[in-house]
Amino acid sequence: MASFSNQVAASIILPGGLKLENRLIKAAMAENMAVKGQPANQLIKLYKEWGIGGWGAIMTGNVMIDPRYLGSPRDTTVPTSDNLLAIGTWTTIAETIKSQGSAAIMQINHPGRQSPAGAGTRGFFTKNLAPSAIALSFGTDSLSRAIVQMIWGTPAAMTEFQIQEVIKNFVNAARFAKKTGFDGVEIHAAHGYLLSDFLSAKANVRTDNWGGSPENRTRIIVEIVREMRKELGKEFCIGVKMNSADQQNEGAFEEVMEQVALLAAEQIDFLEVSGGNYEDPKMVNGNSEKSERTAKREAYFQDFALEVRKRHPSLLLMLTGGFRTRAGMNSALESRACDLIGVARPAAVATDFPRSVIGIGAKGEEDGKKEFEGMRMPKVKEPWYLPWLPNKRLRAALSGGLQTQFYVGEMKKMVMGGEVR
Repeated sequence: MASFSNQVAASIILPGGLKLENRLIKAAMAENMAVKGQPANQLIKLYKEWGIGGWGAIMTGNVMIDPRYLGSPRDTTVPTSDNLLAIGTWTTIAETIKSQGSAAIMQINHPGRQSPAGAGTRGFFTKNLAPSAIALSFGTDSLSRAIVQMIWGTPAAMTEFQIQEVIKNFVNAARFAKKTGFDGVEIHAAHGYLLSDFLSAKANVRTDNWGGSPENRTRIIVEIVREMRKELGKEFCIGVKMNSADQQNEGAFEEVMEQVALLAAEQIDFLEVSGGNYEDPKMVNGNSEKSERTAKREAYFQDFALEVRKRHPSLLLMLTGGFRTRAGMNSALESRACDLIGVARPAAVATDFPRSVIGIGAKGEEDGKKEFEGMRMPKVKEPWYLPWLPNKRLRAALSGGLQTQFYVGEMKKMVMGGEVR
Protein backbone atom coordinates (compact mmCIF):
# COMPACT_ATOMS: atom_id res chain seq x y z
CA MET A 1 0.00 0.00 0.00
CA ALA A 2 1.29 3.49 -0.85
CA SER A 3 2.48 5.63 2.04
CA PHE A 4 0.22 8.42 3.20
CA SER A 5 2.63 11.10 2.05
CA ASN A 6 2.42 9.71 -1.48
CA GLN A 7 -1.37 9.62 -1.40
CA VAL A 8 -2.02 13.11 -0.10
CA ALA A 9 0.79 14.54 -2.22
CA ALA A 10 -0.32 12.80 -5.41
CA SER A 11 -1.53 15.00 -8.22
CA ILE A 12 -4.99 14.52 -9.70
CA ILE A 13 -6.63 15.66 -12.93
CA LEU A 14 -10.27 16.71 -12.64
CA PRO A 15 -12.78 15.65 -15.36
CA GLY A 16 -12.48 18.98 -17.18
CA GLY A 17 -8.70 18.73 -17.33
CA LEU A 18 -7.68 20.93 -14.37
CA LYS A 19 -4.62 19.44 -12.66
CA LEU A 20 -4.15 19.75 -8.90
CA GLU A 21 -0.64 19.17 -7.57
CA ASN A 22 -1.91 17.48 -4.40
CA ARG A 23 -5.16 16.51 -2.68
CA LEU A 24 -5.32 19.25 -0.02
CA ILE A 25 -7.84 22.01 -0.71
CA LYS A 26 -8.03 25.22 1.30
CA ALA A 27 -11.79 25.14 1.79
CA ALA A 28 -14.04 28.20 1.80
CA MET A 29 -14.46 30.15 5.03
CA ALA A 30 -16.12 33.35 6.15
CA GLU A 31 -13.45 36.04 5.79
CA ASN A 32 -15.31 39.30 6.47
CA MET A 33 -12.60 41.40 4.85
CA ALA A 34 -14.46 43.34 2.18
CA VAL A 35 -15.15 47.04 1.77
CA LYS A 36 -18.35 47.77 -0.16
CA GLY A 37 -18.29 44.25 -1.53
CA GLN A 38 -14.72 44.28 -2.80
CA PRO A 39 -11.67 42.62 -1.19
CA ALA A 40 -9.76 44.79 1.26
CA ASN A 41 -5.95 44.82 1.26
CA GLN A 42 -6.02 42.47 4.25
CA LEU A 43 -7.77 39.83 2.16
CA ILE A 44 -5.31 40.18 -0.71
CA LYS A 45 -2.44 39.68 1.76
CA LEU A 46 -4.16 36.63 3.22
CA TYR A 47 -4.44 34.98 -0.20
CA LYS A 48 -0.77 35.72 -0.76
CA GLU A 49 0.02 33.73 2.40
CA TRP A 50 -2.20 30.84 1.33
CA GLY A 51 -0.69 31.02 -2.16
CA ILE A 52 2.74 29.99 -0.88
CA GLY A 53 1.36 27.37 1.51
CA GLY A 54 1.54 24.34 -0.77
CA TRP A 55 -2.19 23.76 -1.36
CA GLY A 56 -3.48 21.73 -4.31
CA ALA A 57 -6.23 24.32 -4.72
CA ILE A 58 -7.34 27.40 -2.85
CA MET A 59 -11.03 28.19 -2.65
CA THR A 60 -12.26 31.68 -1.85
CA GLY A 61 -14.78 32.41 0.86
CA ASN A 62 -18.30 32.59 -0.50
CA VAL A 63 -18.47 35.42 -3.02
CA MET A 64 -22.05 36.66 -3.19
CA ILE A 65 -23.70 36.84 -6.60
CA ASP A 66 -26.02 39.75 -5.76
CA PRO A 67 -24.88 42.80 -3.75
CA ARG A 68 -28.43 43.25 -2.43
CA TYR A 69 -28.19 40.06 -0.39
CA LEU A 70 -25.08 39.27 1.67
CA GLY A 71 -24.39 36.73 4.38
CA SER A 72 -22.63 39.41 6.43
CA PRO A 73 -22.00 43.13 5.88
CA ARG A 74 -18.35 42.49 4.94
CA ASP A 75 -18.87 39.73 2.37
CA THR A 76 -17.31 40.03 -1.06
CA THR A 77 -19.61 40.30 -4.08
CA VAL A 78 -19.47 39.94 -7.83
CA PRO A 79 -19.76 43.42 -9.40
CA THR A 80 -22.98 44.03 -11.31
CA SER A 81 -21.17 45.68 -14.25
CA ASP A 82 -17.68 45.92 -15.73
CA ASN A 83 -15.98 47.45 -12.72
CA LEU A 84 -12.32 47.85 -13.72
CA LEU A 85 -11.15 48.19 -10.12
CA ALA A 86 -12.95 44.98 -9.10
CA ILE A 87 -11.62 43.14 -12.15
CA GLY A 88 -8.09 44.24 -11.28
CA THR A 89 -8.41 43.24 -7.63
CA TRP A 90 -9.79 39.78 -8.32
CA THR A 91 -7.24 39.23 -11.10
CA THR A 92 -4.52 39.98 -8.54
CA ILE A 93 -6.03 37.46 -6.12
CA ALA A 94 -6.21 34.75 -8.80
CA GLU A 95 -2.61 35.40 -9.84
CA THR A 96 -1.50 35.34 -6.20
CA ILE A 97 -3.21 32.00 -5.58
CA LYS A 98 -1.69 30.45 -8.71
CA SER A 99 1.82 31.89 -8.29
CA GLN A 100 3.20 28.72 -6.65
CA GLY A 101 1.12 26.16 -8.51
CA SER A 102 -2.18 26.07 -6.60
CA ALA A 103 -5.42 26.09 -8.59
CA ALA A 104 -7.80 29.01 -7.97
CA ILE A 105 -11.48 28.25 -7.31
CA MET A 106 -14.07 30.94 -6.54
CA GLN A 107 -16.95 29.81 -4.35
CA ILE A 108 -20.13 31.64 -5.37
CA ASN A 109 -23.26 31.92 -3.28
CA HIS A 110 -26.61 33.53 -2.54
CA PRO A 111 -27.51 33.62 1.19
CA GLY A 112 -31.26 33.32 0.68
CA ARG A 113 -33.20 33.64 3.93
CA GLN A 114 -29.94 33.72 5.94
CA SER A 115 -29.08 37.29 4.94
CA PRO A 116 -29.28 39.41 8.11
CA ALA A 117 -30.77 42.90 8.22
CA GLY A 118 -28.22 45.48 7.09
CA ALA A 119 -26.18 43.02 5.01
CA GLY A 120 -26.48 44.12 1.39
CA THR A 121 -27.81 47.06 -0.54
CA ARG A 122 -31.50 46.08 -0.45
CA GLY A 123 -33.96 48.38 1.22
CA PHE A 124 -34.74 47.98 4.91
CA PHE A 125 -38.23 46.64 4.24
CA THR A 126 -37.19 44.37 1.36
CA LYS A 127 -37.63 40.74 2.33
CA ASN A 128 -35.05 38.02 1.91
CA LEU A 129 -35.56 35.51 -0.89
CA ALA A 130 -36.31 31.82 -0.44
CA PRO A 131 -38.09 29.06 -2.37
CA SER A 132 -40.96 29.31 0.14
CA ALA A 133 -42.04 31.89 2.72
CA ILE A 134 -40.71 29.89 5.67
CA ALA A 135 -38.66 31.67 8.32
CA LEU A 136 -35.66 30.24 10.12
CA SER A 137 -36.56 28.50 13.35
CA PHE A 138 -34.51 27.94 16.48
CA GLY A 139 -37.56 26.93 18.49
CA THR A 140 -41.07 28.03 19.38
CA ASP A 141 -40.17 30.09 22.45
CA SER A 142 -40.72 33.86 22.32
CA LEU A 143 -37.02 34.79 22.50
CA SER A 144 -36.04 32.59 19.56
CA ARG A 145 -38.91 33.82 17.39
CA ALA A 146 -38.16 37.45 18.24
CA ILE A 147 -34.48 37.03 17.33
CA VAL A 148 -35.38 35.49 13.97
CA GLN A 149 -37.81 38.28 13.06
CA MET A 150 -35.41 41.00 14.18
CA ILE A 151 -32.37 39.68 12.29
CA TRP A 152 -33.72 37.76 9.27
CA GLY A 153 -37.49 38.14 9.12
CA THR A 154 -39.77 35.89 7.10
CA PRO A 155 -38.56 35.57 3.49
CA ALA A 156 -40.63 36.08 0.38
CA ALA A 157 -41.38 33.06 -1.81
CA MET A 158 -39.53 33.67 -5.06
CA THR A 159 -41.34 34.41 -8.30
CA GLU A 160 -40.43 32.76 -11.59
CA PHE A 161 -38.69 35.98 -12.64
CA GLN A 162 -36.59 36.01 -9.47
CA ILE A 163 -35.58 32.37 -9.94
CA GLN A 164 -34.44 33.08 -13.49
CA GLU A 165 -32.57 36.15 -12.24
CA VAL A 166 -30.70 34.04 -9.67
CA ILE A 167 -29.72 31.52 -12.36
CA LYS A 168 -28.48 34.38 -14.52
CA ASN A 169 -26.51 35.88 -11.62
CA PHE A 170 -24.77 32.58 -10.82
CA VAL A 171 -23.72 32.26 -14.47
CA ASN A 172 -22.57 35.88 -14.47
CA ALA A 173 -20.46 35.16 -11.37
CA ALA A 174 -18.80 32.19 -13.09
CA ARG A 175 -18.15 34.35 -16.14
CA PHE A 176 -16.52 36.95 -13.89
CA ALA A 177 -14.39 34.27 -12.22
CA LYS A 178 -13.10 33.05 -15.57
CA LYS A 179 -12.48 36.60 -16.77
CA THR A 180 -10.31 37.35 -13.74
CA GLY A 181 -8.19 34.22 -14.10
CA PHE A 182 -9.84 31.69 -11.80
CA ASP A 183 -9.69 28.05 -12.89
CA GLY A 184 -13.24 27.36 -11.81
CA VAL A 185 -16.09 27.93 -9.39
CA GLU A 186 -17.84 26.05 -6.64
CA ILE A 187 -21.61 26.52 -6.47
CA HIS A 188 -22.57 26.75 -2.79
CA ALA A 189 -25.68 24.63 -2.25
CA ALA A 190 -25.12 23.78 1.42
CA HIS A 191 -25.42 25.27 4.92
CA GLY A 192 -28.97 26.53 4.54
CA TYR A 193 -28.24 29.18 1.91
CA LEU A 194 -30.57 29.75 -1.05
CA LEU A 195 -29.72 26.74 -3.23
CA SER A 196 -29.55 24.50 -0.18
CA ASP A 197 -33.09 25.55 0.70
CA PHE A 198 -34.28 24.67 -2.80
CA LEU A 199 -32.90 21.14 -2.26
CA SER A 200 -34.63 20.82 1.11
CA ALA A 201 -38.13 19.34 1.38
CA LYS A 202 -38.48 21.19 4.68
CA ALA A 203 -37.63 24.66 3.33
CA ASN A 204 -39.06 24.18 -0.17
CA VAL A 205 -42.79 23.43 -0.24
CA ARG A 206 -43.43 24.78 -3.74
CA THR A 207 -45.86 22.95 -6.01
CA ASP A 208 -44.47 24.17 -9.35
CA ASN A 209 -41.47 23.00 -11.41
CA TRP A 210 -39.06 24.17 -8.69
CA GLY A 211 -40.47 22.14 -5.80
CA GLY A 212 -42.11 18.90 -4.78
CA SER A 213 -40.09 15.99 -6.17
CA PRO A 214 -36.33 15.63 -5.59
CA GLU A 215 -35.85 16.30 -9.32
CA ASN A 216 -37.81 19.56 -9.19
CA ARG A 217 -36.00 20.72 -6.05
CA THR A 218 -32.64 20.11 -7.78
CA ARG A 219 -33.71 21.79 -11.02
CA ILE A 220 -32.32 25.25 -10.23
CA ILE A 221 -28.79 23.88 -9.67
CA VAL A 222 -28.98 21.70 -12.77
CA GLU A 223 -30.03 24.74 -14.83
CA ILE A 224 -27.15 26.80 -13.39
CA VAL A 225 -24.59 24.10 -14.23
CA ARG A 226 -25.95 23.66 -17.77
CA GLU A 227 -25.88 27.38 -18.50
CA MET A 228 -22.33 27.65 -17.17
CA ARG A 229 -21.18 24.73 -19.31
CA LYS A 230 -22.88 26.18 -22.39
CA GLU A 231 -21.11 29.51 -21.99
CA LEU A 232 -17.78 28.63 -20.37
CA GLY A 233 -16.96 25.22 -21.86
CA LYS A 234 -16.07 21.84 -20.40
CA GLU A 235 -12.53 22.87 -19.38
CA PHE A 236 -13.78 25.40 -16.82
CA CYS A 237 -13.99 23.65 -13.46
CA ILE A 238 -17.47 23.51 -11.89
CA GLY A 239 -17.97 21.99 -8.46
CA VAL A 240 -21.02 21.84 -6.20
CA LYS A 241 -21.10 21.92 -2.41
CA MET A 242 -24.07 20.24 -0.78
CA ASN A 243 -25.10 18.97 2.63
CA SER A 244 -24.97 15.34 3.58
CA ALA A 245 -28.33 13.79 4.46
CA ASP A 246 -29.13 15.44 7.78
CA GLN A 247 -32.59 13.87 7.83
CA GLN A 248 -33.19 10.81 9.99
CA ASN A 249 -35.52 8.67 7.88
CA GLU A 250 -34.63 6.37 5.00
CA GLY A 251 -37.01 8.05 2.55
CA ALA A 252 -35.35 11.43 3.00
CA PHE A 253 -31.91 9.85 2.64
CA GLU A 254 -32.90 8.27 -0.67
CA GLU A 255 -34.23 11.62 -1.90
CA VAL A 256 -30.84 13.22 -1.20
CA MET A 257 -29.15 10.37 -3.07
CA GLU A 258 -31.49 11.00 -6.01
CA GLN A 259 -30.39 14.64 -5.99
CA VAL A 260 -26.73 13.57 -5.98
CA ALA A 261 -27.44 11.38 -9.01
CA LEU A 262 -28.98 14.32 -10.87
CA LEU A 263 -25.90 16.45 -10.21
CA ALA A 264 -23.51 13.63 -11.12
CA ALA A 265 -25.29 13.29 -14.46
CA GLU A 266 -24.32 16.88 -15.30
CA GLN A 267 -20.63 15.88 -15.27
CA ILE A 268 -19.59 18.29 -12.56
CA ASP A 269 -15.88 18.26 -11.74
CA PHE A 270 -16.37 17.50 -8.06
CA LEU A 271 -18.95 17.33 -5.30
CA GLU A 272 -18.02 18.71 -1.88
CA VAL A 273 -19.81 17.05 1.04
CA SER A 274 -20.52 19.18 4.10
CA GLY A 275 -23.44 19.66 6.47
CA GLY A 276 -25.45 21.92 8.72
CA ASN A 277 -27.12 25.34 8.49
CA TYR A 278 -27.79 28.31 10.77
CA GLU A 279 -30.48 26.31 12.58
CA ASP A 280 -28.10 23.38 13.14
CA PRO A 281 -24.53 24.61 12.48
CA LYS A 282 -22.59 21.37 12.00
CA MET A 283 -20.28 23.22 9.59
CA VAL A 284 -18.72 25.17 12.47
CA ASN A 285 -19.56 23.07 15.53
CA GLY A 286 -18.89 19.69 13.94
CA ASN A 287 -20.87 16.62 14.85
CA SER A 288 -21.03 17.31 18.57
CA GLU A 289 -22.64 13.94 19.20
CA LYS A 290 -20.43 11.97 16.82
CA SER A 291 -19.52 8.40 17.64
CA GLU A 292 -16.10 7.32 18.88
CA ARG A 293 -15.49 5.75 15.46
CA THR A 294 -16.29 9.04 13.72
CA ALA A 295 -14.05 10.98 16.10
CA LYS A 296 -11.17 8.59 15.50
CA ARG A 297 -11.32 8.95 11.72
CA GLU A 298 -11.90 12.75 12.05
CA ALA A 299 -14.11 13.30 8.99
CA TYR A 300 -17.58 14.49 10.06
CA PHE A 301 -19.48 13.37 6.96
CA GLN A 302 -17.54 10.29 5.84
CA ASP A 303 -20.39 7.76 6.09
CA PHE A 304 -22.48 9.79 3.66
CA ALA A 305 -19.52 10.19 1.29
CA LEU A 306 -18.90 6.44 1.30
CA GLU A 307 -22.50 5.80 0.26
CA VAL A 308 -22.18 8.35 -2.56
CA ARG A 309 -18.96 6.64 -3.67
CA LYS A 310 -20.71 3.26 -3.72
CA ARG A 311 -23.41 4.57 -6.05
CA HIS A 312 -21.27 6.92 -8.15
CA PRO A 313 -17.73 5.51 -8.28
CA SER A 314 -16.54 7.96 -10.95
CA LEU A 315 -17.79 11.13 -9.20
CA LEU A 316 -14.90 13.03 -7.61
CA LEU A 317 -15.64 13.78 -3.97
CA MET A 318 -14.25 16.45 -1.69
CA LEU A 319 -14.77 15.83 2.01
CA THR A 320 -14.56 18.82 4.36
CA GLY A 321 -14.89 18.99 8.11
CA GLY A 322 -12.83 17.68 11.02
CA PHE A 323 -9.53 16.78 9.38
CA ARG A 324 -6.55 17.57 11.62
CA THR A 325 -3.98 14.79 11.19
CA ARG A 326 -2.19 12.75 8.57
CA ALA A 327 -3.81 9.60 9.93
CA GLY A 328 -7.33 10.96 9.52
CA MET A 329 -6.66 12.10 5.98
CA ASN A 330 -4.97 8.80 5.19
CA SER A 331 -8.03 6.89 6.37
CA ALA A 332 -10.41 8.92 4.20
CA LEU A 333 -8.25 8.60 1.09
CA GLU A 334 -7.53 4.89 1.57
CA SER A 335 -11.21 4.08 2.09
CA ARG A 336 -12.00 6.03 -1.10
CA ALA A 337 -14.51 8.10 0.84
CA CYS A 338 -13.03 11.06 -1.01
CA ASP A 339 -10.51 12.16 -3.62
CA LEU A 340 -9.90 15.64 -2.19
CA ILE A 341 -9.44 16.76 1.41
CA GLY A 342 -11.02 20.09 2.34
CA VAL A 343 -9.36 21.99 5.20
CA ALA A 344 -10.90 25.16 6.62
CA ARG A 345 -10.25 26.26 10.21
CA PRO A 346 -6.69 24.86 10.38
CA ALA A 347 -5.91 27.10 7.38
CA ALA A 348 -7.09 30.08 9.43
CA VAL A 349 -4.26 29.56 11.92
CA ALA A 350 -1.67 27.93 9.63
CA THR A 351 -1.72 29.25 6.07
CA ASP A 352 1.03 26.77 5.17
CA PHE A 353 -0.84 23.81 6.68
CA PRO A 354 0.09 21.40 3.81
CA ARG A 355 3.81 21.95 4.44
CA SER A 356 4.13 22.79 8.12
CA VAL A 357 1.54 20.41 9.55
CA ILE A 358 1.06 17.63 7.00
CA GLY A 359 4.54 17.77 5.50
CA ILE A 360 3.89 17.95 1.76
CA GLY A 361 7.14 18.97 0.11
CA ALA A 362 8.92 19.37 3.45
CA LYS A 363 12.44 18.13 3.99
CA GLY A 364 12.39 14.73 5.66
CA GLU A 365 8.95 13.78 4.40
CA GLU A 366 10.03 10.91 2.18
CA ASP A 367 12.79 9.41 4.35
CA GLY A 368 10.69 9.34 7.49
CA LYS A 369 13.02 11.59 9.47
CA LYS A 370 10.26 13.99 10.30
CA GLU A 371 6.85 13.33 11.74
CA PHE A 372 3.84 15.41 10.81
CA GLU A 373 1.19 14.35 13.28
CA GLY A 374 -1.37 17.10 12.92
CA MET A 375 -2.46 20.09 14.95
CA ARG A 376 -4.50 21.05 17.97
CA MET A 377 -7.04 23.75 17.31
CA PRO A 378 -7.39 26.66 19.74
CA LYS A 379 -10.35 26.48 22.10
CA VAL A 380 -12.85 29.27 21.54
CA LYS A 381 -13.88 30.90 24.79
CA GLU A 382 -17.62 31.38 25.00
CA PRO A 383 -19.39 34.03 27.11
CA TRP A 384 -20.46 32.98 30.58
CA TYR A 385 -24.16 33.29 29.85
CA LEU A 386 -24.28 30.95 26.84
CA PRO A 387 -24.71 27.68 28.79
CA TRP A 388 -27.62 29.25 30.66
CA LEU A 389 -29.74 29.82 27.57
CA PRO A 390 -32.58 27.27 27.75
CA ASN A 391 -32.87 26.76 23.97
CA LYS A 392 -30.25 24.24 22.82
CA ARG A 393 -30.56 25.12 19.12
CA LEU A 394 -30.20 28.83 19.82
CA ARG A 395 -27.11 28.11 21.95
CA ALA A 396 -25.60 26.09 19.11
CA ALA A 397 -26.29 28.86 16.59
CA LEU A 398 -24.74 31.54 18.81
CA SER A 399 -21.77 29.30 19.53
CA GLY A 400 -21.29 28.73 15.80
CA GLY A 401 -21.33 32.47 15.14
CA LEU A 402 -18.77 33.10 17.89
CA GLN A 403 -16.46 30.43 16.49
CA THR A 404 -16.70 31.91 13.00
CA GLN A 405 -15.79 35.36 14.30
CA PHE A 406 -12.91 33.93 16.33
CA TYR A 407 -11.30 32.42 13.22
CA VAL A 408 -11.94 35.57 11.21
CA GLY A 409 -9.97 37.36 13.92
CA GLU A 410 -7.14 34.82 13.68
CA MET A 411 -6.90 35.35 9.92
CA LYS A 412 -6.73 39.11 10.39
CA LYS A 413 -3.94 38.68 12.94
CA MET A 414 -1.89 36.68 10.45
CA VAL A 415 -1.87 39.46 7.89
CA MET A 416 -1.41 42.21 10.48
CA GLY A 417 1.50 40.57 12.27
CA GLY A 418 -0.35 39.62 15.45
CA GLU A 419 0.16 36.43 17.44
CA VAL A 420 -2.13 33.64 16.32
CA ARG A 421 -3.42 31.34 19.08
